Amino acid sequence: MMNQLTIAVHTAPPLRDNLTTQLRFHFPEITALEFTDDEVTIHAEQELATATVERTVRRILDRFASVPPAIRSKVLLDSRVAGSMEAWGSRRPTFPVAKLADAARAFSEELRGAVPPPRRRVLPDRSAPLHAGINVYGHETAALLAALDRLTSSCIRGVYEAEVIHVPSLIPSSLVERAGYVDTGCQHLSFVAPLSTDPDVFDAFVPFWKSDGRDDRSILDYVRTPRDLLSPAACLSTYPLLEGQTVASDEALVLSVGGSVFRDESGNLNNRERLLEFHTQEMVVIGGADPLARIHAELADLLVCVATVLGLDFSLQSAADIFFGDAAGSLLFNQLASTNKIELAVRSASVGRPVATASLNKHGSHFAKAFDITDERGLPTSTMCLGFGLDRLAYLLFERFGLDLSALGDQVDANVEALLKERA
Repeated sequence: MMNQLTIAVHTAPPLRDNLTTQLRFHFPEITALEFTDDEVTIHAEQELATATVERTVRRILDRFASVPPAIRSKVLLDSRVAGSMEAWGSRRPTFPVAKLADAARAFSEELRGAVPPPRRRVLPDRSAPLHAGINVYGHETAALLAALDRLTSSCIRGVYEAEVIHVPSLIPSSLVERAGYVDTGCQHLSFVAPLSTDPDVFDAFVPFWKSDGRDDRSILDYVRTPRDLLSPAACLSTYPLLEGQTVASDEALVLSVGGSVFRDESGNLNNRERLLEFHTQEMVVIGGADPLARIHAELADLLVCVATVLGLDFSLQSAADIFFGDAAGSLLFNQLASTNKIELAVRSASVGRPVATASLNKHGSHFAKAFDITDERGLPTSTMCLGFGLDRLAYLLFERFGLDLSALGDQVDANVEALLKERA
């Protein structure tokens, strides 16, 4: 039976995503929130603890009380607005489009060359869910994910001579703490706890597991203190590699990293655009203010170009992360006011709202201070990161093209030629 709870509150639009995400994180039984100017209606699959939910709503909104109601994302480009693409390319540094064209042609050729599976298929659909947030991918999806990884990494490595770094899916919790991620993104963290090595406890584990107690919290009695985490961001493993080193103020070091990352979003998880395990291709840049400013402008254009050749319906806009905790209000305000985070938001008919598929983030000296990365004057240098969410890109492309990878490849070729003509 559906439960419904209406609370009288005033919520400015920038706070609604935060409130929705945080409530569904704390109360997975919540299915949706509906907002008016003066109240929020909460829908759930089962009866909610009304007092607890109301108290949590007030606490979350109190943390954002200092955020001005007028502050919100700024749209930098909208593919639906006539002339916006031409205006974008004419007023700023652009990404070397010839390099992108080469990578996009190789991408389309790879899609057309994907060998169809035999008639009998274990997985005839795009994917199969194991549980919320975790998918097994079918033949075409696996091919598309691999091609998207090569498309995005080729752009990064071909233009910036990036050093390719392979990072693990596990990361020490001490490193996550040093990076400040516990303060800004603790809701994403999943600890890894191996079985206890104590012989008596170890021998008792299998009988316990085969009993009815396997879903009980007493399983914690059989595991060691967790010291590692499933990595919530591939870039976090790169900054310790430069600890104590100097990067000149006229220099920019570029690292190319990718792989699986993990963010447990509780009730927000599904098997479409909200995944616990997903695949990213990232670029980390460390260096002086001037080279980073130039590369930042080029990478913003790369987001536009990738979305254009893939034929996506998109906007490029400033954005903010979802912040928990007492500092949430100031973090949200600072990110929106500074435009330090830019997102590629793709419109989706099935999701019903734009989906962030890539982001470009300026970190200032945050990571450089944490890991003692300085310039020749001994001052902390700057860093930034570009990340593509490959699973989301694949999902949105299948939404339009279905499993016909050849049709997608043909469309990409046509879009490449149109982009080259526009930029000529």
